[in-house]
Amino acid sequence: MSGLFKKEVGEPITEYLTRYRIEKAKELLKDNTMRLREIAEMVGFNDVSYFSNTFKKVAGMSPTEYRTLSEIL
Repeated sequence: MSGLFKKEVGEPITEYLTRYRIEKAKELLKDNTMRLREIAEMVGFNDVSYFSNTFKKVAGMSPTEYRTLSEIL
């Protein structure tokens, strides 16, 4: 089934889900009242450090940097 997903979507299901979860986290980070731990848990990460590392790998910046940048814009 994962082979079919990759064939249809163009990327493995794990990469797709990770990217999707990070996009949801970006939306949630715009709410300054939410803590990083809450956001991580809401998008399916139990470990905040792992969430932060994954976010940085996908988004090119840390969740905190992203939040600061979104406040400016």
